This record gives sequence, C-alpha cells and structure tokens, in this order.
Amino acid sequence: MNTVFPVEFEILQTTGEADDAHLLQSFTRDVSAGGLCLELKILNPETEIKIQTPNLELGLTINLTFAMHPVKAQARIVWIKKQDVERPARYLIGVVYTRVDEKDRSRIISYARRQIWIPRITTVIGILLFALLALIFIKDQKLIEQNKAIVQRFQESVEKESMISSKLLQLQNREEALSRELNKSQTEVRKLNTSMAKLAVDSVQLKGIREKELVTSLEKERKLNTALKHITQNKEKLEASFQMLQKNEASLSKTTLHQMVEWIKTHRNLRTGLLASFEGDSSLEDWAFTYDQALASQVFLIFGDLNSAETILNFYAKRAERSNGAFYNAYDAVDGRVKESTVHVGPNAWIGLAALQYEHRTKNGRFMPLAKSIGDWLIDNQDLEGGLKGGPSVNWYSTEHNLDAYAFLSMLAKETNDSRYEEAASRALQWIRKYAYSNKTKGISRGKGDATIATDTFSWSIAALGPAKLKELSLDPEEIMNFAENACEVEVPYKKSNGKLTMVKGFDFAKARNVGRGGVISTEWTAQAIVTYRILSNYLDALGEKEKVFNYRQKAGFYLNELQKLIITSSSKTGQGRGCLPYASMDNVDTGHGWRTPKGSQTGSVSGTAYGIFAWIGYNPLSFDNANVFSKDSEVVR
Repeated sequence: MNTVFPVEFEILQTTGEADDAHLLQSFTRDVSAGGLCLELKILNPETEIKIQTPNLELGLTINLTFAMHPVKAQARIVWIKKQDVERPARYLIGVVYTRVDEKDRSRIISYARRQIWIPRITTVIGILLFALLALIFIKDQKLIEQNKAIVQRFQESVEKESMISSKLLQLQNREEALSRELNKSQTEVRKLNTSMAKLAVDSVQLKGIREKELVTSLEKERKLNTALKHITQNKEKLEASFQMLQKNEASLSKTTLHQMVEWIKTHRNLRTGLLASFEGDSSLEDWAFTYDQALASQVFLIFGDLNSAETILNFYAKRAERSNGAFYNAYDAVDGRVKESTVHVGPNAWIGLAALQYEHRTKNGRFMPLAKSIGDWLIDNQDLEGGLKGGPSVNWYSTEHNLDAYAFLSMLAKETNDSRYEEAASRALQWIRKYAYSNKTKGISRGKGDATIATDTFSWSIAALGPAKLKELSLDPEEIMNFAENACEVEVPYKKSNGKLTMVKGFDFAKARNVGRGGVISTEWTAQAIVTYRILSNYLDALGEKEKVFNYRQKAGFYLNELQKLIITSSSKTGQGRGCLPYASMDNVDTGHGWRTPKGSQTGSVSGTAYGIFAWIGYNPLSFDNANVFSKDSEVVR
C-alpha cells in the first residue's frame, strides 16, 4: 500500500495468554489474505531477544483508519529481518494468521485494496477536474474575448452613427437659422409690396427705389430657398445612411444592450438580492447604494426578471435595518448590514418608485405596504410649505429630492386613490414652484436658497412633472433643457477600453468652469437628459409640432450615440468582458456636489449602466407612462 495503518501486538505464551502486560506499537504497509508485514522499533533489549523465539505467537489489534472497531487476530512469526540502522533497532516481521475472523480478513483486504485504488482514482479524478477547469477557463476566456469583440464592434458602429448624427444636428441648426432668415426676408418682401401698392402714381422715383429693394429681397429669398433645398437634400441622404447603418447593426445593438442587462444581473448577491454598486473601486467593494438598487430593480422588471426585482424589494420590505421607518443610503451587498448610516429623502423615494413600478406592472399587491410606509414617512417629514429637507439630520433642501418625492407621491396616489398622498404631492409641487425655478435665468436651482447648477434637476423636473404640468405652472420645459445644454454640455477626450482616444459630448455634473476643473461627463445624468429629450419629443408630437419633434429626436439619438462611446468592458470574473458604463468619463474627480467619482478608469457603475439602459429604450422611472417599453411590439426589450 502507499499508506500505513497501526497494529498493536502482544507476545503470547504457549497457553495463549499474554506474556507481558504492555502492548507493542507497530505499523504495516504490506498485507495479504494470509498475514501481515509488521514494521517496528524495539527499544527494550529483552523484547528484541523474545521476538527471535521460533514460531512465536502474537496477539494483534489491527486499527484500520476510519474503522469504528479494530480487528482482533492471532498470528505466528514466520520471518524476521533486522534493518541495518543505528539503535533503536528496526525490524520487519512477517506473520501468518493463526486465528482471524473471515469477515475481518475480508475487511483488511478490502481496505488494503482501497488504499491502492483510491489514490489512483483520486489522481484520475484530479486530472479530469483539472481538465474540466481548464476547459471552463478556456471557455470563459473565449466568452470574454467574444464579449469584448462585440463591444468593440458596437463602438465602431457607434462612432459612424455619431459622425452622421453630428452632421445631421449641424444641418438642422443651419436649416433653422436659414428658415428664420427666410421668414424675415419674406416679411420684408410683403412690406415692400404693400408699400409700393400705396405709392401714388407720380411717385416714380420712390417707386423705382422700392422696386430695386424688392428685387434684392427676392434674390435673397431665392438664394435662401436654394440653400434650404440643398440642406434638405443632404439631410435626406444622411438620414437614409443613418437608418441603413442602424438597420444593419440592429442585432449588434440589441446584443450589446442585453450584455449590459446581464452585467447588472451578475452583480446580484444571491444571499441578500442586493447588487454591489461599483465594480473596480476596492474602497467601495460590496457597497450597495439604495438608489442603485431601485434602478436595478426596474431594469429587472423591464426585462421580465421578476424574481430578481422581487429579491431586491423583499430585502427592503423585510430585512433592511431602518431608522425611524426610513432606509439608510447604503447596505452591504453580501450580508445586508448598514454601510452608510445616513438617511436621505431621495433614496427612500426611489425605493418607493421601484415598488410602485413593480405593483403597476404586476398588480399583485406584494410591495404596496412598502410603498405606503415610505409615503407615510415622507408626509411626516414635510414642512409647513410642503418641502422636504435632505434628511432628518440635515437642514438643507434638495430640489432633486423634492422632485423624487413629488413623483413618488403622485404615483402612489394614483395606485391607491388615497387623497392624503395626492395632497402631499400637491404641497411638494408648490414648494418646487416656489423655490426651485428661477424666472430670471430659466434654470432650476439645486435647492432652497442654493442657485448652484445641478444637471439632474433640469432633466428630472421634466421627467417628474411632465411638460404639460410645467406649462400649467407657467414654466417652459424647452427653456429648461436649453439652459442645461448651454450650462452643462461638455466635450471631452476619452480613452476607450481598446486604448484609443475619442471625443465625446455629454452632460457634466455641474457647470464645469464653476467647479474649477475640465469637463467631466456623467453617464447617468447624460442618460437622464436623453430620457428627457424623448419625453419632449413625445409631448410635442401630440401637439403636432413636427419640426421640434424631429429636433428632439435627433438630440436624443445624438447624445445616446455619445453615451454609447463610453461603454467599457467588465474586468471582473463575473462580468466576463460584458459591456457596462462607468460612473463618469474621468475617475476620482470632484462632481461639484460634495462627492467624488469612483476610483479606477475601468470602474463599472450600476447607476450609470441602469440609466443608460433607460435612455436606450426610452423608459422614464419617474412616471407610469411607459407603455412603449412594455409593449409586445417592443423589439428592444424582447
């Protein structure tokens, strides 16, 4: 055998009784059906002399490893071999059984055979396991390379689309400028014709001057019409090229989108249901921000993975530790413990929004108690003017948080028909109208008494209230987005996953020059702007304003292409090279709002990726008006 087991023995007299009271210790590595080969050291010279006695009988206690009971047997010494070593003396003793139970004999032989075969079988299994692991590794590497290749191909396609989209936007802007100029010219022609008709017959000289002016105006009008016709023709060609490119790459686009959904799914912890918010920044490892969980839950809901959506909501409904009824900003994705012991209004409203979107979709009532508990907590914390401070332990007011609360309370009122929530939403809206909007700048303030520009408040004011509601409040949604574009749009160089540099346009967290750094694109806030452009397009389409509809659809498409340039490939084992979005175009920089972007240029972000998916498919998480996304005809989601 390749192993040994201990054998205790005692020297027997001819009568069969033990010659000595103590047992001697040996071991064996060689066994047969007839006997054993014992190996032992003899320290006592008397014992060494005794074992030389011919036909000496021994009483054996054979201790098979892992056996419950030892084997008792008697044996006779048939040969002895002393090994040539220094003292203590070492002996090999061959014994033949003189008395042993047949079952025990079989046990010994079976055990010995197992000791021979088990290492061999183990070796074979080890080799097979190694081969299997190698095969899995090769398969994983192949999958990673395939996923990376898909992302690279998609980004090459996006670069082409971006070029065409950029040219279309330039032509659109030029067309609008020429149209304004043409309208002005046509107005001048009409005025001149009216003026000439009123001139007296004898005013020949003045009439001649007017005729020359008319000829000049008509020639200018002709040139403008020619230029507009030329622009229209170029637009039609570019649009045809753009549509052809999108058609040819539709399958690739859909594959990349579903890769991003899968990337989010792979970060779900099976124990808690929560997702680690970032992949790549060790200082934020296993941090599950509540806001991110709300976004991920809605991604799962959109793509039909109700179980994953439910596990997130179930954590907040049953397991999450609360502070006076409210949830903390972050929990540990692995064990569910509190990671950030701060309570803010926004994240709570967003978990409520996720629960309501689930209820609106499934109608099963499972998480309505969760939504109501959040609604009640918000009502309890509203001030006399209907506003909500950032949280119970702070004194500042955030426009973003109050927009979240308004959207949530409005949707909760629709789902429950409870007038309390409707009244609370109305009071929140009054606060927003009073403190958030600037009639002077047409912009949205970051908070009460805080005129700092925060890009997400512009997008969310339209997404949460809706263009029609803003109009009722004498607020112009188009002016709001124009302000955001002028203040927060940036163009930055970006190093892609393949190492190549590209220029990308998007929206900063704030007005870049006010922060004192170069431009930084927020993937999440750029995605919010894209969702808002889609909302404006749909709103204006219902009003029949076709030119504006085209303009906003072009902007949504353009910024979506720019956002897709920022897609990175996951570097983790679970991510397997799938596409995802970073939190921003630059790591570890000041956002201008009290926090920095995560560390690591290839750090994937759940919030950036989730909102990027919303922008891609046109989903507004702050409204129930998402029939286009859940439609059976939606090719993107299926």
